[in-house]
Amino acid sequence: MDETFDIQAYMTRGVETIVAESLKATLKDPRESAFMVKFAAASKKASKRRAEAEKTGEHIPPFLIASITSSCNLHCAGCYSRCNHATVDAAPVCQLTDEEWLAIFQEADEIGVSYILLAGGEPMLRRDIIEAAGKMPNIIFPIFTNGTYMDDAYFRLFDKCRNLIPVMSIEAAAVHRLA
Repeated sequence: MDETFDIQAYMTRGVETIVAESLKATLKDPRESAFMVKFAAASKKASKRRAEAEKTGEHIPPFLIASITSSCNLHCAGCYSRCNHATVDAAPVCQLTDEEWLAIFQEADEIGVSYILLAGGEPMLRRDIIEAAGKMPNIIFPIFTNGTYMDDAYFRLFDKCRNLIPVMSIEAAAVHRLA
């Protein structure tokens, strides 16, 4: 591998590309465009924070993955979480509270993280944490979900908090449809 490869610059360019393409995609929807303009400004500030930290030898990634629960209602064949036994059919033990996750999200915002993927188990089981994430408009939260817990309250939350983006598992959707 080329020793001059700069992972921080590479990841920052990735974030900038995502933001630029997202902004273009929202031009026909004023609410989406307004959100993306604000997020683009926040993302630029976050990139500067990461670059400043990098100068002192502190490596801050622009992306994080947060497994917010070990619970899930499905048993998808290719599930990484069940494969490594992180998700089991038992009550979760020692999970962080929504307040603890909100503190983590706030710290991530302060140090320059722009994206936090919410995973599980099934993250939609933790509405409290998803609502806490909605309070962090400087961070985009893709939510990797099987979609079985989508309801009107979630649709209202996603409409209000544009930084919450459900990402549907096609495999889970197929499993649910066949069940």
